[in-house]
Amino acid sequence: MNKRSLVLCAILLIFWLVISAEADWQHILVGTVLALATVWFWQDLGPRLPRLLSGTELLLLGHCIMTLIRFIIQSNSAVAKTILLSSPPVGPVFVVMRPPIESNWGRVLLANCITITPGTVTVDIDPETGQFIVHALTEEAAHGLFDWQIIQEISNLESWGQRRVKHAVAASRSHGIDSVGTLAGDYRPDGN
Repeated sequence: MNKRSLVLCAILLIFWLVISAEADWQHILVGTVLALATVWFWQDLGPRLPRLLSGTELLLLGHCIMTLIRFIIQSNSAVAKTILLSSPPVGPVFVVMRPPIESNWGRVLLANCITITPGTVTVDIDPETGQFIVHALTEEAAHGLFDWQIIQEISNLESWGQRRVKHAVAASRSHGIDSVGTLAGDYRPDGN
């Protein structure tokens, strides 16, 4: 069992103990068995587990989260104003947009940011084209999505991660190993 599997096993055991609210020997034993079985059963997903973020990536992610919190607060007041004062009037619309985000995790992060921001909900994402279908409470909210700052924040985070992977791939090729490039790409069991 490698270091990453042991860390995952420990995290699962801690989670088990937290949700069971007991720390006697039976709970620890059952939690350990379940954690080991889970890690063993899902061992082929090991290469798809997220890697640790660098300091710069953590700062970029923190900035993205702080920006999102600011937008959530602004959207809460805008939705309250729309509902209570009808200013702007409620006019639900569907918007199709194609943000400049290429990675699957970036698209999922953006979809969740859109959905947790009041007044907008991500309805669908086309994985092939990266096209989003978003429902917005007002036309004003829909138009604001196209130049939303969160899209740029996620794009910055994505490009930083790609630079880091390209650097790791270049370093591994100098040693004749290309396993990092395989781990960094999208994995599809059907070979597409």
